[in-house]
Amino acid sequence: MEKILRFIQYIAAPLRAEWMFFIITFLLLAQQPIDWLTLPSSDRWYQWGMGLKSLAVETGLVWVLTWVVWKSHSRLVKYLLTAVAWLLLGITLFLSFNFEMNISQQTLTVLVETTSKESGEFVNTYMWSPESQLSYTIDACLAIVIIVLYCIEGKLHRTLRRPFHSFATDLVAGTVATVGLGFFIYAWGTLLLASNSTRVYRWRNGFATTSLDIGTQSAHAINSLRAFGNDVRMAVKQAREVYRTHPTVQESDSLTVIYVLGESYIKHHASLYGYELNTTPCMVRERNRGNLFAFTDVIAQENITSVVEKNTFCLNSVADGESWFEKPNFTTIFKRAGYNVYMWDIQRTQQPHKLFTVTVNQFVYNPEIMRLSYTACDKGGFDYDGQLVDDFHKRVKLHGKHNLIVFHLYGQHVNPHYRYPAGSYYDNHFKPDSVRRNEKWLTTDKKQKIAYYDNATLYNDAVMEKIFDLYRNKNTVVVYFADHGEEVYDFRDTKGRHTETDPKPGTLMYQNEVPFVIWCSDRYKQLHPQVVARIKQALHRPYMTDNVGQLMLDLGRIKTQYYIPDRDLIAPQFRPRKRLVYDHCDYDKVMRGVDRNKIYPRFVK
Repeated sequence: MEKILRFIQYIAAPLRAEWMFFIITFLLLAQQPIDWLTLPSSDRWYQWGMGLKSLAVETGLVWVLTWVVWKSHSRLVKYLLTAVAWLLLGITLFLSFNFEMNISQQTLTVLVETTSKESGEFVNTYMWSPESQLSYTIDACLAIVIIVLYCIEGKLHRTLRRPFHSFATDLVAGTVATVGLGFFIYAWGTLLLASNSTRVYRWRNGFATTSLDIGTQSAHAINSLRAFGNDVRMAVKQAREVYRTHPTVQESDSLTVIYVLGESYIKHHASLYGYELNTTPCMVRERNRGNLFAFTDVIAQENITSVVEKNTFCLNSVADGESWFEKPNFTTIFKRAGYNVYMWDIQRTQQPHKLFTVTVNQFVYNPEIMRLSYTACDKGGFDYDGQLVDDFHKRVKLHGKHNLIVFHLYGQHVNPHYRYPAGSYYDNHFKPDSVRRNEKWLTTDKKQKIAYYDNATLYNDAVMEKIFDLYRNKNTVVVYFADHGEEVYDFRDTKGRHTETDPKPGTLMYQNEVPFVIWCSDRYKQLHPQVVARIKQALHRPYMTDNVGQLMLDLGRIKTQYYIPDRDLIAPQFRPRKRLVYDHCDYDKVMRGVDRNKIYPRFVK
């Protein structure tokens, strides 16, 4: 017991000697945890749990800094560390006021990639904006307060000497600091050991990054850059390994395979899947003609574009513990087998500095990956998905017998009313009064947002019709699915995507269940009746989209050592796997026995 008390007193000693530094630094770094605790939330236990954990980590971090000051006996060290904390807060205020962002991998990536010309434009645009001036004013006021406090520190120290040197104070301060130090060692230790994005992502499952103090956020951002750099190097290595193999195409006729990745598509807003409004007339027609096959039990592993896209392009299986950078991109194998591979991606240039764009583009458009995986890519500059498809048809004349086309659409992403041309047929097609629902919280404004989403879904359907029509008379097979869903006031008063420690059935239904269809031209059906039969047999299989690359190899008729039939959705050998979402939640276990009719929104007849 005596040793424990002595240890606690030792832990308390730096706080007793440099209590002013501890308090100032703690308050400078605490802006994010405090913001987190004051946010509105439907899951208060999760919010407060993460917030208190983050404050504990910050306590440990600030104790370490205080210990350094105490041991150094240097005012210069004290003032430099205070200045660093003050500068980090200033940067955070600047980012928050101007962009509603914080210090993150995204902001560091933008900083690294910014050219001198872009830096000049940035300075001219933001450096003296009203928001920036407000952040400077707050930061300057804080600097004045800190200087004043340090000037009177000696006097305050003498005044408070007696209460700060009591045993009770040492006991409380030492105990709190010991707990904080434990959280800090665990948080920073596991973060620094996270050498790839999979480990960083698992670390983030335990710490909500937006709740962390500014110092820990900065460490996370720097380590994330390092980890993702390691990922890309491993992915390039996998692509080169493909060229040591000799995949072949088992198709004598010409064949066009089209892979379409949608965005933010709520499956339950598609009339193809029973939605009240007619949002997918084209897909319903194609299904009735016998050309389109809609799969009924497909989910996405995440509600984050960057995570899903990398796992769907690569041949890893999440359920089997494989990370995306451990397996090659299916497009690399197609090209190595002799296919012409075309990548037309509207998100490559849309919002290029957003984190979901940055983390994908550094992989998909790495120069070596591009050389080994694609024949040609788009040049960008599209406002709408239809323009992307038109551009491909205009610029590319398919040559050679075998072609793979990848379209990455903008779909219904973030602001659906910007996803279709203003003044077009789709603009205002569905209106608030089209949404015949009467939940008490569903205002006219919220019904308008639902209508915007449904209009974007209708436009997305027309884009798919454009693709079908372009290849209707060729030997063509199309795979279409979305990266994830989201919510738009479907079963509760909320919109967008949300992170929950233990996702509820409604959350999984709307954010993780996605549309998944295969479309076959008449010629493809004639040439491949056995494949079509296998597709029909697989319509109700439980499936997660991380294994879609294996399906692509099958449809592309590619023979390769990378093909694993029990991961191929339409193969007779297919074996359903445990569907883990968010790296820890068993989707089928959560959804077992759920009455979906109690979750679906009810339209009034």
